[in-house]
Amino acid sequence: MTTGGTGELPPPAKPPPGERPAKPPPGERPAKPPPGERPANPPRHRLHPLTLAAASWRTAKLEPARVIVPGLIIFGLDAVQGTFYTEVAVDHLGIESVIGAVLFSASALGLTFYAGMLERLVGSVERNEAAQPVFTVLRTLPWGRLLVAEVILVLVGAVASVAFIIPGLIVATLFALVGPLINLLNASVPDAFKRSLQMVWPHFMLVFAIITLPLAVEHEVVVFVAELVPHEHIWAVFLTTFVLGDLFGMALGLMEVTLAERLVTGAQGPGHDLLSSDVELPKAGRPSTT
Repeated sequence: MTTGGTGELPPPAKPPPGERPAKPPPGERPAKPPPGERPANPPRHRLHPLTLAAASWRTAKLEPARVIVPGLIIFGLDAVQGTFYTEVAVDHLGIESVIGAVLFSASALGLTFYAGMLERLVGSVERNEAAQPVFTVLRTLPWGRLLVAEVILVLVGAVASVAFIIPGLIVATLFALVGPLINLLNASVPDAFKRSLQMVWPHFMLVFAIITLPLAVEHEVVVFVAELVPHEHIWAVFLTTFVLGDLFGMALGLMEVTLAERLVTGAQGPGHDLLSSDVELPKAGRPSTT
């Protein structure tokens, strides 16, 4: 039926407020907009811890080796230094607060590097793309930028934690996405810190709840075990640090990658209807992988 004798079809009726538009049947692609007309923005779902956890778990199931192997290496080394610092911290030498701050920062140290590497290894899963070969990842990984970012985070986090525990938690939260953003946006270290601050601030409590709080809990459990275990049983402290470090580190690293992918690219991940509430597409397209 035409309107006004012009031969043009009336525009499609809009769905009532609060009601989502009907989805196309399975296997059928949505219709493309007419030439010259911009496509409608994708529906945006609020970020939710359970949604992010579910997407992270799917990624881990699709690429278990890429998640587990680097985690065992990185957090194994982190457990060695963590065990040493924990033993010193509970040895009543008068520097418990300083060493405790360094230990908490050391936990973030391993997590920052791991999350940065993990984004290059499995971030493609979030974008439904083919994963890069492992040797290509190792060859093109920005090792220097990730290490520099780690050192800065350790120093800033340690100073903030020594001053008071709250500033240390705030720093850990605001810069939780530095590692993934260095890879995802091919960003310099200063730019990665700036972008992490910009992206995390609107979702501060979410990032605090799913990244910083679990990291702090892991730290407290390790110190608690070290205080209970006799000094000569240092192997028990190492085993606790290693197991908790791997479990928490792999889970939090995946959460960081999943969150960064959604905030930057609006990636849907391997699930369905998992869209970002803060899509921020890079103006120049996808970053370089070198």
